[in-house]
Amino acid sequence: MRALVSIGFCVFLAACAPMRQTAVEPLKTAMDEEAMQAGELRIAASALASGDLGVATQLYSRITATRPEIIAGWLGLGDALYLAGDLAQARQAYEAALQRDPAQTPALLGIARMDVRQRQFPQAIERYNAVLALQPDHPLALAGLGVVYDLSGDAARAQQVYRQGLKAHPQDPALRSNLGLSLTLSGKPREAVNVLLDVVGVPSALPQGRQNLAMAYAMMGREDAAESILMADMPRMNAQDNLTFYREVRQRMPAAARAGK
Repeated sequence: MRALVSIGFCVFLAACAPMRQTAVEPLKTAMDEEAMQAGELRIAASALASGDLGVATQLYSRITATRPEIIAGWLGLGDALYLAGDLAQARQAYEAALQRDPAQTPALLGIARMDVRQRQFPQAIERYNAVLALQPDHPLALAGLGVVYDLSGDAARAQQVYRQGLKAHPQDPALRSNLGLSLTLSGKPREAVNVLLDVVGVPSALPQGRQNLAMAYAMMGREDAAESILMADMPRMNAQDNLTFYREVRQRMPAAARAGK
């Protein structure tokens, strides 16, 4: 709310033997080329994972220019451009992947993510449903679809989608965290706390889950519990800023919600 540089090498033989012309072995050449491409993709993926978006974009651009049939290159380019904030070019990269394989769920998800960011909700719903038609229990598609409904003001439908996802993926942190936040903002903070406690109770819990739990407690008037949770991820001053914001949200909620019903 307040949200591969490839390595090539040559072997030179000493001139102690007569030089002979040798036939190229097509299979070996194809295998070498495939290994080189895989190496380039690995280095590009590593640059992307480390946050070096300029290098990642450059490498993926080279891959797609020389071997446009490699879908992983387009997907990586789309991800790098999206993270760099170039949504128009990112969309073109994902669409290039879909032109080569219309069932590429990462490309569908990438475009849907941009649709949500640009508040193009009908298009986002269409993309997420296209993924779910291919993979009915896809957790990212379900989480994203729920977010679209929440942002569209349909909390009940959003929560139905999150719960559908949790039946197939009971431990999915994004689905559970999103459900908890949706419950909080729709005036059900006590139910949200029960949902979110399962998120923050695991060692790999993300900060967003804890912050959503803090907000649920604050909506119930439990600012002491909310502050304790927030200070696990931020300084006291920032925690106090969050609490002030929560207070403002709480005051705009119906009386039943403020009572933690």
